[in-house]
This record gives sequence, structure tokens and C-alpha cells, in this order.
Amino acid sequence: MSGELWRPEDTVTVYGGRGTSAVETASVRRAAALLAGAADDLRAAALCCLGVSRDLAVVPGGAAGPVALTPATLTSAILAAPALAPLTLALDDAARDAARHLTDRADLCDLLGWRLLRAAGLYEEAESTAERLVGVLVTAGTFGTGAAFGVLGWAGLAGIGVAGGAEVGVRLAGRGFAGGLPSALAGRLGSGLTRGLSPYSDEAVTGLGGGVALARPDLARDRPGVEGAAGVLAHVARETPLLGNDDAGVRLTRLAPGDFAHGVVPAWSTSGAGSVQEALARVDDLYPGTGGAPAATIAVQRIVGDDGGVSWTVLVPGTQSALPAGHPWDGRTDLELVAGQADSATAAIEGALADSGVGPDEPVTLVGHSLGGIAATALVSRAGFTERYRVGGLVTAGAPTGLLTTPPGVPVLHLETPEELVSNTDGRSAAENPRTRDRVTVVRSLRDSAAAGDRAASGSLPQAHSVATHVRTLDLALASGDPRVAGAADRIGARLTGPEVSTMYYRAERTRP
Repeated sequence: MSGELWRPEDTVTVYGGRGTSAVETASVRRAAALLAGAADDLRAAALCCLGVSRDLAVVPGGAAGPVALTPATLTSAILAAPALAPLTLALDDAARDAARHLTDRADLCDLLGWRLLRAAGLYEEAESTAERLVGVLVTAGTFGTGAAFGVLGWAGLAGIGVAGGAEVGVRLAGRGFAGGLPSALAGRLGSGLTRGLSPYSDEAVTGLGGGVALARPDLARDRPGVEGAAGVLAHVARETPLLGNDDAGVRLTRLAPGDFAHGVVPAWSTSGAGSVQEALARVDDLYPGTGGAPAATIAVQRIVGDDGGVSWTVLVPGTQSALPAGHPWDGRTDLELVAGQADSATAAIEGALADSGVGPDEPVTLVGHSLGGIAATALVSRAGFTERYRVGGLVTAGAPTGLLTTPPGVPVLHLETPEELVSNTDGRSAAENPRTRDRVTVVRSLRDSAAAGDRAASGSLPQAHSVATHVRTLDLALASGDPRVAGAADRIGARLTGPEVSTMYYRAERTRP
């Protein structure tokens, strides 16, 4: 944990969006260069003013030609043309005064440029030399590990679920140590591991990905880095006989209240979300352990607005099995999504939209957590999907989406925390996510928060990655008054509520040939 704790709202950093953007040292240096150019232009203008003054200081000398102005010649000129004397002196004073002011402004630009360069240097040095060295060592070490695994051909077994299913494995491990000293010891070890890995998780994944992709270029399809490595791991997951993943597609089943654990659908089924926070919070009810929904359940909500217009909200939960399972919400799908390969989760979402009767001109907002966030972003980034459906907005929480490109005009809001580790499994930190006017990434450091609950969550991957933690991140970001967050949330939230609401629930299953 860092030495200084901050108010929870001060631990939020925003990247991208409209208006004020986050500090980037390259941009700061470009601004300093522009100021240096402005200073040169101002000094050139000052020289022009002094030139005017010199021109005024030349008087006719008759047949002998022009004569430089001296006190004697100036007096002679004034006596010869007394009517011009006040105007000449005034113009000379104005020219000299303008030159002085321009020179002062040039000096100010130089000072501001120096300060900007100094600020850029401070930002670049904010990460200590030791921390940078550790990052390099982590990348190099994991690269070697990834290459070794790739040569052995069993990297998939070590990497199943690395993208979105990490929290599943941690939960299972925690249950295995339940009770007594082993539980306490496991908690301390897990807490230290989570906090220790969080600053370097993107470097670790980058190194592993580069090693695996380099070792198996045939399976990586010559795609370097994390994308290629995910393709290698997905191939191993599909082809390993013990995992039994010879599926032929996906089957959707529309659910009835009796399919839920308590015999009832969530209470919000007939009401609009009203806000992005509420829509995201509802995703938690689609997990079997929290809301009693069957595994791999997604919700499609139809909303009729005050004006009679129809819009849709799709809620997509995250990974529910680290190992390949009988449904697409597993580690294998995570890998396929990161690799940019065909997957059954996006097929299930598209199938649910088609079955629900979504019209081509009716806006669709997708809200996803973990795997659900990757799948939703993958869909929005596909030209074919945006040709069939009008995308009204995208919200993701705890999802590695940095490798995907979303179309302009679609408001996008990503929520991440470094301590969850999952968001960085694409090898990119939140600061490296694509930044556009429509795409906003909000990241919050839990371990630097003065709030005891945040610090506790920083040492627990399940808590750091939970839907509730990301909802709190958005609450704090909105409370900070950042116009980029408010703008994205307002654009998305406007389509989430209305007087007439109905919800359909679907369970996705893999089908066998």
C-alpha cells in the first residue's frame, strides 16, 4: 500500500471522453513546443515594431538624401514641420511600447514552456526507477515463462480462464481454505499477492503473451502478443480431449420464473434502470450465487419511453466457470474473445436480440461485467452488428477491452480497478485503453483510498472485481463532477428508463454435434 491515503473520490482517474483529458507527457511536450514557437513569433513581431520606430526616426535630408534621426535632426524636423511633430512622436512611442509588450509576452511564453517541460519531466519521473525496473523484469521473466509453456504445448492448461475467469478460481480457492488458521493465512497471502501484482499485471500478461505467441506462431496465426497467445490457449482448450469441448454451437432457452432459484424473477424486471449505476448493479442478479439465476443467463429489457419510442437494454454477466463448461460463460470463451475468434457468448447475445424482436432503428444499450463486458465490446466493434442494430451505448466493468475499437458516435463507459487484475489481462492498463471523444475509461485505485472498505477490497480479487465495487467507482467518478464521465453517463442513461418495461431472460448452452 502506498504511504499516503486519499479521499475515495480523489483515487479516480478518467481517460478519454469529451472536454478535459488526462495528462499525457507527449501532449505536454507538444504544448511546450507550441509555446516556444509562439515566443519566436512574438519576438519577430517586436522586431517589426522596432523597425517601424527606426523608419520614423529617418527624416528627409534634401539633396543629400535621408538623414538618421538625432536630437538635432529631430528638432530640425519638428521646426520644419511642426504639425507632424505630435503624431510622429506618438507613433514612435506606440511602436516602442508595442515592442516591449511583445517581448514581455515572448518571455512569458518561454517561462510557461519551461514549466510545461518541467511538469512533463515530473510526470515521467513519478514512477520510480525501481518500479520501472521491476516492470521490465516482470515482462522479461513472464516472456520466458510463456515461451517455455508454448514450446511444451500445454500453455492452455495453465492459462484457461486467464481473461475473465480469474475471480472464479480465487473464490473456489478461498472456499477450500474455509475455517481456522489456513483460512486466515490464505487470506493474508491472497491479499499480499493481489496488492503486489496489481501494479505489474499488464506487464506480466504482456510478457506471457509475447512468449506464448512467439513459441507457437502457427496457433497464434502470426499475431504477436496477447491476442496471439489467447488464440494459442483457446486452441489447446478446444482440442484437449479431457475438456470435451467438441461443441457445434449455442442453444438459447427463454426462462420462466420457475427456472430461478427462488421461483421468481428479479424485482426490477418491470422497471427501467433510470441510471447507469442501477443498470450495472442489476447484472449482479444474473449470477447463480447472488441472484439465483441459472448459469449463463442474460437479460434483454424492452423499454417504451414517454414519447412512445422503443429502446433495449442487454445485461450480460461474467465468467461462471474457469474451466471449459457446458455453457459459453467459461474461460475458453474469454480466451476466444481476447483472441478475436468466433465465440458462443456473442452468438448467444445476438440470438437473444433476434428472438426478442429488436428493430433495426431501436437503440440497444449493452451493459456487461467481466466476460460480459468483453463480449459486449466485441459485438459493438463488429461492423456487421452495428449494421443490423442501432447501438445506443456500451458500459463495461472489470473487462479487458483495450484491444477492441468501438465506432465513433457510440457513448462508451469502461470501469476498472488495478487490484482486480482481470481488466489488465489484455496486456493493457486503463491508461492504455483507446481514448476518443465517445469512449471514457474510469479507473480507481482501491489501495490508495482512505476508506477502510476500499482498502479491504484492494487485497481481495473477488471484492475488487465485484459489480458492487465498480458501481461505487462510477458513483465516485460522477460525484467528482468530471464532465466526461457525466456526459457519457447522461447519454447512456437517457435510454434506460420509461413508463413501460418488460424483461426476457435467456440461458445459453453449448450444443454437441
